[in-house]
Amino acid sequence: MLVSVVERRREIGIRLAVGASRADIRSLFLIEAIMLSLVGGTLGVIIGIIIAYVIAFCSSWQFTLFLLPPLIGFTVSVAVGIFFGFYPAYKASQLDPIEALRSE
Repeated sequence: MLVSVVERRREIGIRLAVGASRADIRSLFLIEAIMLSLVGGTLGVIIGIIIAYVIAFCSSWQFTLFLLPPLIGFTVSVAVGIFFGFYPAYKASQLDPIEALRSE
């Protein structure tokens, strides 16, 4: 997310120059971080369950799915995404519009 802020400095500067508030910029990046972590956590849980099923099927083991481990994995994924998405969102909202537009 920090790289995304650096790459999108010009866009942030334009948004700030035309009247977007710092809270708007912060929420834009925070929502992006939340969406990425939700999609990543969901795909991770689904792929993990599929791989575990395939391994159990190929080894003739019984496949049992417990709800708690995938739920914990998904929750940790979302929490990490939000935690590490907050700082870049804060840094993006603190950019000076003039400096952001001037930088390339």
